[in-house]
Amino acid sequence: FLVVSSPSLFVAWIGLELNTLAFIPLLLMKKTKITVESSIKYFLTQTLASILIIMGGLTLMIFMSEIGAMFIFLGIIIKLGGAPFHSWVVRVAESLPWISLFILLTVQKINPLFLMWNFCDTSQLFYNFIVISSLVVGGLVGLAQTSTRALITFSSIIHVGGLQASLNFDIKLGVLYFSTYLMILLVPVLIFFKTNISHLNQLPFIKMNLSAQVILFFSLLSLGGLPPFLGFLPKWMMLQLVCSHSFFLLSLIMVMMSLLTLFFYLRLMFSAFIFGGMSVL
Repeated sequence: FLVVSSPSLFVAWIGLELNTLAFIPLLLMKKTKITVESSIKYFLTQTLASILIIMGGLTLMIFMSEIGAMFIFLGIIIKLGGAPFHSWVVRVAESLPWISLFILLTVQKINPLFLMWNFCDTSQLFYNFIVISSLVVGGLVGLAQTSTRALITFSSIIHVGGLQASLNFDIKLGVLYFSTYLMILLVPVLIFFKTNISHLNQLPFIKMNLSAQVILFFSLLSLGGLPPFLGFLPKWMMLQLVCSHSFFLLSLIMVMMSLLTLFFYLRLMFSAFIFGGMSVL
């Protein structure tokens, strides 16, 4: 709330730091060597991003230079976990329980996304590069993942690229995209949490009733943006908007990466339902 309602970059920065400090206890719910290491990585990464935002704010205030806006933008991308600064979020995600991972991939992105829309005025070329990086890295690297947490995380990186693109054109579309993404992601996360699935090779041995199978299947297809499911709506609206501004290369990349996302979700479900022999209760 402090970031969203703030008219000042400094006050918004304070809100970001409070948000970071509030999330650290969730990282340490189960205090093990891995979770402690992940919390340190998270804290150091967020600190680096905060330093860049403050440096950018000071540069923008004193010298009125576009370099300041670039620093702020880079800091926000790091906080979002967007490519090419995504490695920290993948490592942290692997050690998190499912509910904490859901918060990291959704709620923790609200403030940086709003700050990106409200404060950053950087070159369109650089902005498009960051958007395309998130789309491409999320799609291509996601294909090689066998961990369910990694799959969800790289899918999130693709959606970060989509959110950045939508915010660049229309804030209302950005809000619709994020709200839809949050609702759809909650379903597979709750199912993975309940069944304790952490790796694709576990799927053949998980017993799940028919209704849970169908809900998981449809929610993953929706998360991938397959029509006529809910996740297709904001992607279709964004694709129309991007094409109307003549960003045809970005449109093509968005479509191709959405297809890759669908592929690795279908691979996940194929492993579960065809080879898995999940029980129908």
